[in-house]
Amino acid sequence: MPTKFARRLSCLALLSVGLIASPAHATDAVVVNDYDVFVDPPTAFAFIKLPMGWKFIGKLDADQLRDLPPGTLTSLLPADEGAVKLAAAPKPQAAKKKS
Repeated sequence: MPTKFARRLSCLALLSVGLIASPAHATDAVVVNDYDVFVDPPTAFAFIKLPMGWKFIGKLDADQLRDLPPGTLTSLLPADEGAVKLAAAPKPQAAKKKS
Protein backbone atom coordinates (compact mmCIF):
# COMPACT_ATOMS: atom_id res chain seq x y z
CA MET A 1 0.00 0.00 0.00
CA PRO A 2 2.74 2.58 0.79
CA THR A 3 4.26 1.94 -2.65
CA LYS A 4 1.03 3.00 -4.39
CA PHE A 5 0.89 6.17 -2.31
CA ALA A 6 4.53 7.03 -3.05
CA ARG A 7 3.99 6.38 -6.75
CA ARG A 8 0.92 8.65 -6.83
CA LEU A 9 2.72 11.35 -4.90
CA SER A 10 5.73 11.27 -7.22
CA CYS A 11 3.43 11.43 -10.28
CA LEU A 12 1.67 14.44 -8.79
CA ALA A 13 5.01 16.17 -8.11
CA LEU A 14 6.19 15.50 -11.67
CA LEU A 15 2.93 16.82 -13.08
CA SER A 16 3.11 20.03 -11.04
CA VAL A 17 6.74 20.58 -11.98
CA GLY A 18 5.81 20.02 -15.63
CA LEU A 19 3.03 22.58 -15.42
CA ILE A 20 5.28 25.09 -13.68
CA ALA A 21 8.16 24.55 -16.10
CA SER A 22 6.08 25.04 -19.25
CA PRO A 23 4.02 28.24 -18.98
CA ALA A 24 1.33 28.86 -21.59
CA HIS A 25 2.81 32.20 -22.67
CA ALA A 26 6.53 32.59 -22.15
CA THR A 27 6.31 36.37 -22.54
CA ASP A 28 3.81 36.65 -19.67
CA ALA A 29 5.74 34.40 -17.29
CA VAL A 30 7.82 35.55 -14.35
CA VAL A 31 11.57 35.33 -15.05
CA VAL A 32 13.06 32.52 -12.96
CA ASN A 33 16.83 32.11 -12.71
CA ASP A 34 18.72 28.90 -12.02
CA TYR A 35 18.86 28.05 -8.30
CA ASP A 36 15.78 30.16 -7.48
CA VAL A 37 13.50 28.53 -4.91
CA PHE A 38 9.73 28.36 -5.39
CA VAL A 39 7.35 27.56 -2.52
CA ASP A 40 3.70 26.79 -3.24
CA PRO A 41 1.91 28.31 -0.20
CA PRO A 42 -1.26 26.15 -0.30
CA THR A 43 0.69 22.85 -0.31
CA ALA A 44 3.95 24.08 1.33
CA PHE A 45 5.89 22.15 -1.34
CA ALA A 46 9.32 23.62 -2.17
CA PHE A 47 11.07 23.37 -5.54
CA ILE A 48 14.45 24.58 -6.80
CA LYS A 49 15.19 25.59 -10.39
CA LEU A 50 18.27 23.73 -11.58
CA PRO A 51 19.90 24.13 -15.01
CA MET A 52 18.23 20.86 -16.11
CA GLY A 53 14.78 21.77 -14.73
CA TRP A 54 12.72 21.97 -11.55
CA LYS A 55 13.43 19.63 -8.62
CA PHE A 56 11.14 18.96 -5.67
CA ILE A 57 13.11 19.53 -2.48
CA GLY A 58 10.54 18.86 0.21
CA LYS A 59 7.54 20.03 2.16
CA LEU A 60 7.95 22.90 4.61
CA ASP A 61 6.46 22.95 8.08
CA ALA A 62 4.38 25.88 9.35
CA ASP A 63 7.36 27.73 10.90
CA GLN A 64 9.43 27.47 7.71
CA LEU A 65 6.47 28.60 5.61
CA ARG A 66 5.93 31.61 7.86
CA ASP A 67 9.62 32.68 7.80
CA LEU A 68 10.61 32.38 4.13
CA PRO A 69 13.91 34.05 3.23
CA PRO A 70 13.81 37.12 0.98
CA GLY A 71 13.89 36.24 -2.70
CA THR A 72 11.85 33.05 -2.31
CA LEU A 73 9.25 32.84 -5.07
CA THR A 74 5.68 32.16 -3.97
CA SER A 75 4.01 32.73 -7.35
CA LEU A 76 5.11 32.04 -10.91
CA LEU A 77 2.25 34.03 -12.42
CA PRO A 78 2.78 37.61 -13.55
CA ALA A 79 1.14 40.30 -11.46
CA ASP A 80 -2.21 41.26 -12.94
CA GLU A 81 -2.10 45.05 -12.86
CA GLY A 82 -5.87 45.34 -13.34
CA ALA A 83 -6.54 43.16 -10.32
CA VAL A 84 -4.04 45.13 -8.25
CA LYS A 85 -5.73 48.38 -9.21
CA LEU A 86 -9.14 46.98 -8.32
CA ALA A 87 -7.88 45.71 -4.99
CA ALA A 88 -6.23 49.06 -4.22
CA ALA A 89 -9.23 51.17 -5.28
CA PRO A 90 -11.18 52.69 -2.41
CA LYS A 91 -14.53 51.08 -1.72
CA PRO A 92 -17.61 53.25 -2.16
CA GLN A 93 -19.19 54.32 1.09
CA ALA A 94 -22.82 53.53 1.80
CA ALA A 95 -25.19 56.49 1.79
CA LYS A 96 -26.02 57.70 5.27
CA LYS A 97 -29.68 57.84 6.26
CA LYS A 98 -31.03 60.87 8.03
CA SER A 99 -33.07 60.03 11.05
